[in-house]
Amino acid sequence: MRPVCEVFDAAGVVAARLVVVIPACNEAERIGACLDALARQEERGGCAVHVCVNNTDDGTAEIVRDRARRHGLALVLSEIQLPRGGVGRARRFGHLLAMRFSPKASAFLSTDADCQAEPGWLGAMRAALEAHPAVLGRIEGLDDLPPELLEKVRHGGQVEDDYMRLSMEFARLVSEDEATSIGLNTAGGANLGICREVYRAVGGFRALTSREDRDLIDRVMAAGYRPARAEEAVMRASMRSEGRAPGGMADKIAERLSGGAVSLDTALAPIGAMLARVSCGGPHPGDLSLARAAADLPILAAHVDQLRHRSCPEERRRYLRSAGNRD
Repeated sequence: MRPVCEVFDAAGVVAARLVVVIPACNEAERIGACLDALARQEERGGCAVHVCVNNTDDGTAEIVRDRARRHGLALVLSEIQLPRGGVGRARRFGHLLAMRFSPKASAFLSTDADCQAEPGWLGAMRAALEAHPAVLGRIEGLDDLPPELLEKVRHGGQVEDDYMRLSMEFARLVSEDEATSIGLNTAGGANLGICREVYRAVGGFRALTSREDRDLIDRVMAAGYRPARAEEAVMRASMRSEGRAPGGMADKIAERLSGGAVSLDTALAPIGAMLARVSCGGPHPGDLSLARAAADLPILAAHVDQLRHRSCPEERRRYLRSAGNRD
């Protein structure tokens, strides 16, 4: 099926140097707040928004029209039924339209319809993309659950959060470019930016039902580009437990709320696998269980502490090879 497209402020869309692409599937409850937050960005000049409403039977599109008119947004609204591919295909389609309707745009930002940009987000992402080929912004949760449920979600993720923080530091300390390394690929489509030429060079988003964001950044790094983090560019994502993409943030929140088995971020690995990677290279499997993470956490912390006291990557890798042989 061919998309139906509507353009608001056509001159602004064509002239845009920066584009925000938002896939939206049955997001009538949240897309309004998402666009309100974008409209409040101080540096929205020269920016266009492309909303890809896909596989939707609620009032999402009408709310997009309302906000475009109300805020005077330079915006393209597309409506389409996609046969397969999920959010990856929707992101890919949105970026294709963005390149067509905004031919002068040199960079693209990706977020989700259930997200709200913090003040300064647009300016921080724009500045980061002037110096880097791709940028991973910071994603935090909205306080859109009752306080007792928010506390349960946060408490349920404490081990994962601690393990993630130490794993990121571990990865940076053993990298050749410690000062600029992103550590682990934790890219999230809720807050991601990429330069146009790099996006085209690596083939763009793939039509995947999940992990399309990390797949993109994997290919960016494999092509020799060095993405960066922009911790000051904050996007807040809904803490809802019913999402659109399988294996996404909503599924993890639902697991934490249920009190049952919790799946950890696939970027994480057992300490044994992390040590083996230093020695042998190659990717490590994302098969870390919560129990294993809890057991490995003090070991990981001890290794990171040892790495902090060694001055160069080669000295750190030598220590880790020795530690791997002992373990």
